[in-house]
Amino acid sequence: MKKIVLVGGGGHAISVVDVIQSVGEYDICGVVDLNQNIGKQIMGHEIIGTDDSLVDILNTGVKYSAVTIGSVGNTALRKMLYYKLKKIGFTLPNIIDPSAVVSKNAILGEGIFIGKKVVVNAGCKIGDMSIINTASVIEHGCNIGKFTHISSNAVVCGDVTVGNDTHIGANATVIEGLSIGQGTLIGAGSVVTHDIADHTIAYGNPCKEVSS
Repeated sequence: MKKIVLVGGGGHAISVVDVIQSVGEYDICGVVDLNQNIGKQIMGHEIIGTDDSLVDILNTGVKYSAVTIGSVGNTALRKMLYYKLKKIGFTLPNIIDPSAVVSKNAILGEGIFIGKKVVVNAGCKIGDMSIINTASVIEHGCNIGKFTHISSNAVVCGDVTVGNDTHIGANATVIEGLSIGQGTLIGAGSVVTHDIADHTIAYGNPCKEVSS
């Protein structure tokens, strides 16, 4: 199996480890996290160092890495780690749960996490480092930006565009053909019936902008 190192030991790491174990393609050689967490374990996998250890880990022959830190409205840390891993020379594969249904006619970037029972339909484009979480639905022709998080049970209807660095909350629904800006946060349970601008917080049914 291909050896992979995980970067980040929080709650999202648990989901990623579980999917990696289900897929059976990668052997997790360890996790890197904060210095005070070294020696602890994430689902049986030891935290072996900090991100300062990554060059040494690459030099042992580990070519693959995954960023296992989630994001809720702030993607700065995930972005920093992604670019650091790329600069060092790691490959960031897509981690896709076997229960997910991803169309062969969808276009995926790299470093993407797709959780259990997700549906990604034909003609979709999913940007680098996006998180498409448990049981969410991305319908035909959608364009999901880089570093964007589609939360559990969210439904993004057909031909929707979602910008980079955006968070769509759990159980939210985005009606077909709309545009959601970059750096925007849509609250859990919202029903989005009109376009939402960049760098906006919006929630409710119907969804309304509360700040920008």
